[in-house]
Amino acid sequence: MENDPDNANAPVTKAELKAEFGKFEERLDKKLDKLLSEQANVILEAVGETMEKKLDEKFDPVITKLDGILKGVEALQQENTVGAEQLRRHEDQLQKHEARIAKLETASA
Repeated sequence: MENDPDNANAPVTKAELKAEFGKFEERLDKKLDKLLSEQANVILEAVGETMEKKLDEKFDPVITKLDGILKGVEALQQENTVGAEQLRRHEDQLQKHEARIAKLETASA
């Protein structure tokens, strides 16, 4: 009596059962791996979003304060540049005045 794979009433041997269970186990493992991978990706994405939100909450005030400080530093740099130009003009004027005073003093002497 030979086994006919098309006959549903034919008895199944132990080897055939093991082979079928092995195939089933492989398919089940692949599906479970896929589901676990998808679940891990969802969890990692949620953790990433949470971390990003927390970092934004922590760093936004710091960055805002740093922006204010940077604007203050830029204003001071600009003021320093303007002050240096004014100082050079005053020094030039002083030198001209000194030269004129020296001429007047030598002319009156």
